Amino acid sequence: GHITAETLMSILRDKDSGICVDAEGFRTAGSMVSVLPRDPALPCVHFFTATPDPSRSVFKPFVFVAGIKPAPQVRSPTFLQDPAKQIPRFQSSVDRRHELYRRHQAALELMERDRERGQRLLGTLQELEQQGLQAMRELL
Repeated sequence: GHITAETLMSILRDKDSGICVDAEGFRTAGSMVSVLPRDPALPCVHFFTATPDPSRSVFKPFVFVAGIKPAPQVRSPTFLQDPAKQIPRFQSSVDRRHELYRRHQAALELMERDRERGQRLLGTLQELEQQGLQAMRELL
């Protein structure tokens, strides 16, 4: 009865349990936590990382509403000559990473290359996540 969104985010970030994986060529692809209020008049709030390795990602809040437009930073690019649609298929490859994913990869590289700056960046991300959680509490 005391499980919160933060509890679930902590579980999804737990590397010791094997839930959060970042080894042997495999990485947790992305994570999601949903808050589903019992009052049907209140909106459901979903938190997505939209990036791999939740231990070094920020969960971002999202509420589904009519007419929503996806943020361009999390849309995979499209290609006129898409190798997946040409026959024979997949004769070449393209970079399908969205902008947020590319920036996340750059942040991970910084965290590994410069531990001090990386920890400051991670602290900033965690502050943003806390702001999203606080906004959710105020909304609900």
